[in-house]
Amino acid sequence: MAVTSSARTRWEKADIWEQELERRRCLATSEDTIRGMLFNGTLEVLSTVGDGSLAKRCVEECGESRFLDFFSYPVRMHCQMVSTALPVLAEEYGDAEEALRQLGRLVAHRFMRVGAGKVMLSLAPQSPRQLGYSLPVAYRMAVSFGQYEVRWTGPRSGRFILKRDFMPHPFHEGVMEMSLGLFGGRDVKVSGRPTGGLDSECDFCWQ
Repeated sequence: MAVTSSARTRWEKADIWEQELERRRCLATSEDTIRGMLFNGTLEVLSTVGDGSLAKRCVEECGESRFLDFFSYPVRMHCQMVSTALPVLAEEYGDAEEALRQLGRLVAHRFMRVGAGKVMLSLAPQSPRQLGYSLPVAYRMAVSFGQYEVRWTGPRSGRFILKRDFMPHPFHEGVMEMSLGLFGGRDVKVSGRPTGGLDSECDFCWQ
């Protein structure tokens, strides 16, 4: 069967993001870890794609039979998991960049409905402004690395700044979009970009 030009383009873009994930994975040290909740959120997304074999394959490649939400695992393992899944996710969501964005949305949604994330959401005022405090705290709960800061640029706009984080910016766009929605934001818009090395930032606004 002939490969269409659109499918070839999706695969090429997926390969670019796979290379970026590999670059980031190689920069990680043994002290760079993330909580199992992020693995479980990722696997929950992967289990909905196709016949469910993708999640199983990713777990097998990681060499783990299961992940405990509050146990720490190497971030290298998560980069490998996402990279392995990316070609299939690109087919599911249109392209690799949107796949990373959707992964961020769904992982954020899971975090906010289980454990500490659920408590955080229930205690916080239902206002996107609360993200100035809550989102950096949530990241620090989930990972051992990085610096995270929200800077406000207006009453309903701001910038999320990430230093030394191992996921590409489209993933964080999805996290920010979902988080703003869960905190009451409507007509949310998020635009991210790399700023060098492992750093990125996401401009956001809402109505």
